[in-house]
Amino acid sequence: MDIKNILILSMVKGVGPAFLKKNYYRLIHESSCEKIVNEHKPEELGNIEKYAKIADGVISDCKVNEITMVSILDADYPKQLLEINDPPSILFMKGNKSIINNTIIAIIGTRNSTALGNNIAERLGAFFSNYFSICNGLVEGIDEHSIYQNGVVLSSVVGVVSGGLCYNETCSTHHIKIINDVLKAGGLVVSEYFPYQKEDKFSGSKASRIQAGLSHGLILVQSKLNGGSKYTINTFSKLPRVLGVIHYPSSKEYESESFEANRTIVNDGISGVAKIVGSKTKNGISLSSIVSISTKEDYKIFKSEILSQKQKQVSIF
Repeated sequence: MDIKNILILSMVKGVGPAFLKKNYYRLIHESSCEKIVNEHKPEELGNIEKYAKIADGVISDCKVNEITMVSILDADYPKQLLEINDPPSILFMKGNKSIINNTIIAIIGTRNSTALGNNIAERLGAFFSNYFSICNGLVEGIDEHSIYQNGVVLSSVVGVVSGGLCYNETCSTHHIKIINDVLKAGGLVVSEYFPYQKEDKFSGSKASRIQAGLSHGLILVQSKLNGGSKYTINTFSKLPRVLGVIHYPSSKEYESESFEANRTIVNDGISGVAKIVGSKTKNGISLSSIVSISTKEDYKIFKSEILSQKQKQVSIF
């Protein structure tokens, strides 16, 4: 099935990313989406022509704005992203596309970060960018501090944005600046949204699952117990990957509410992760390991765990 038909399917009401993943092999062998729509959502058949025109517009917008589209059927779709329950059927990419094949770690945390959180994020970015690509949502706070060194964005950054990649039209002013800096530094920005689709109050939490899926490891720098980082951790915790958690008991600031999620995971392990993501049991948590990070030696342990786990990973497709 070509990318236009995948785009059409993505617009059919009731046919979401999880459905398309479940029907992965069916999509490979069907040349058109009509048969699938007729079987599962016949009431939508009358809208296919309308969706096809929208799809043509999306394809045209991508060509004009140098945005690459990759469908879940394409060989260069990131395999690690296919491991989540609902990978985007189409991934829109702008910038250095080769980065998507790197070993990637997410460095995440609150937008309302403190001096301690910011300092730690900068140190993490400086160290791990020597070995991995850094991924997050490119928003203010921990995300921003983890990718900048002396006012310049690190190379090989992957940003997952919550609006379309015609970002001057879809994102906030501050977000636009960071995206531009990432692209100038040779990085990559990705999105699941059509090029001119604007950010909204739900798109950020939805995009967080892509950060989780792309990343072979994740480091939580600073978060309240019910902070927005829980959305990324929720998806990530269902994967057999490595979770790092900043633990800085020597600082009084670490005892504040802004680090409560960190302390919960360090103290309670898998049960703490379950509490943060709102799970009543820890049965759904599949993390391969949790690394408490306090010193440079812990950085090395986290790095080693990432490389070890990556060697064990086998593609599900």
